[in-house]
Amino acid sequence: MQQDRIFNNMLRDRPGAVILVTLIAMLFGMGLGAGLGNAMAQMLGVNVTDIMSWTEAHPLEYHERQGIRWFNLVAHFFSFTFVALVVAYLATDERGVAQFLQFKQRLRAIDLGWGLVLLICSLPLILASNWLNSVLPLPESLVTLENNQNWLVGEVLRMENFGEFLMALMVAAVAPAVGEELLFRGVLQPRIQESTRDIHIGVWVSAALFSAIHLQFVGFLPRMFLGALLGYTLVWSGSLWLPIILHFVFNAIQIVGAYLSPESFKV
Repeated sequence: MQQDRIFNNMLRDRPGAVILVTLIAMLFGMGLGAGLGNAMAQMLGVNVTDIMSWTEAHPLEYHERQGIRWFNLVAHFFSFTFVALVVAYLATDERGVAQFLQFKQRLRAIDLGWGLVLLICSLPLILASNWLNSVLPLPESLVTLENNQNWLVGEVLRMENFGEFLMALMVAAVAPAVGEELLFRGVLQPRIQESTRDIHIGVWVSAALFSAIHLQFVGFLPRMFLGALLGYTLVWSGSLWLPIILHFVFNAIQIVGAYLSPESFKV
C-alpha cells in the first residue's frame, strides 16, 4: 500500500509522467505477454517462434491456428489491457479507476447512433487513405514485414467452424476494442491533451501511436485515421464506451465477412 501511495504521488496531476510510465510499462507488458503467450501456445503443442520465422506463407493446421490465436490473445492482454489498468490504478485519485479511464460517463443511445453513422460515413476516407498509403514508397524491409504479418492475420481469420469464428472474434475484435481503447484513448489521449492543452494534438498523437504500435506501416494511414475518429468520439461523448463499441464493430465486420465469404475476403 505504501508503494501505491508513492506511485500515486508521483503520477497524480502529472500527465507527462503518466505518459512516460505508460510507454515504459508497454515495453514490459509486451515482453511479459510474448513470454506468457508462447507458454500458452506451447501447452497446445504449437511453437509460435518457428511459425513466425517462416519466410513463405504456409497454411496452418487447426491446432496451429488456435495456438497462434491464444498467443495473440494473451500477448495482447498484457501489452494493452493489463498495462492500462495498472497505470490507471497507480495514477488515479479519489475518483477511482473508472473515472480516470472515462468509464463512468453513461453512453447515450443517441451518441451511439451518431457514432455508428460517423463510422460508416468515414469508411470512404479510410479506404482512400489505404490507397494513398499503398502508393507511398516504403523500405523493402517494411513491406516484407507487412506481408509476413498479413499472412499470419490471414491464418487467424481462416475459420473452418463456428468455434474458430468465436475465437477469432475474441482475438481480433473484442480484445483490440477493449485493450487498445483502454490504453490509447483511456490513458494516453487525455494525458497528452492535458500536457499540450490541445484536444487535437491529444487525438492525433495518440492515433499515431495507436497505428505505429501495430508495426504494419503499409496500413499506417488508415489505422491512424481510424484512431483519430475513435479519439474524437471520446471527446464528443465523454465516454470510453463509444470508441470501444465502434472499434469492435469495425473489426467485427471484417471477421464476419471472412467467415461468411472466405473466398472473396482479402485481409
